[in-house]
Amino acid sequence: MTPERQKWIKPVIIIALGLATIWVLRKVDVLPSWRDLFATEPVVIDDTPILIKEIKSIGQVITATLWDEVVVDSSETTPTSEIIRSINTVTPFPILPPADKQLVLVARGKVLVGTDLNAINDSSVRIAKDTVWLRLPSAKILDVIVNPGDVETFEERGTWSNKAVTAVKEKARAKMIQHAYDRNILDKAGTKTKTVMEDFLHAAGFKVVVFVE
Repeated sequence: MTPERQKWIKPVIIIALGLATIWVLRKVDVLPSWRDLFATEPVVIDDTPILIKEIKSIGQVITATLWDEVVVDSSETTPTSEIIRSINTVTPFPILPPADKQLVLVARGKVLVGTDLNAINDSSVRIAKDTVWLRLPSAKILDVIVNPGDVETFEERGTWSNKAVTAVKEKARAKMIQHAYDRNILDKAGTKTKTVMEDFLHAAGFKVVVFVE
């Protein structure tokens, strides 16, 4: 073999070994293909803001309703009633009927309980492929509805202004709210909200829904 030919054999062998090595590595997916090296990376769009907008568009979710009937009253002392009370105090037996003003109302209404989804924000939602993590706002009393026709006057002594009557009606609303708390309706509404949102998110394409406390 001529010296000239020997000079070219070594580089050719090195190149051949290199090509063979690259071919083997490509076969076992260690190296990307030439096409992959120059391919444009796919654009990944964050769907979280879109999902948040869809959830907030629902607004308030009413998941529990408490129908209630309460009796509330109010009384006021008048100058006449003070005089009668003084007279009855110094006699062995009450001789005059009391003259205090008194108003007794029977009110019927409903307490609406649920979740305000407008409180959802960026920190409330996280998405990874087909899984979504959601932190729901706490359930709360959204409204108390007592229509004027649902309020009856059970007893009324004396003259009562509209402002005074309204104050007694507010006592009825407050009593209904307290009844709702006593019956643990907020926890029941919160559980129902999770069921509603889980169905909504499954319909939106998520396979796994995780509620974060």
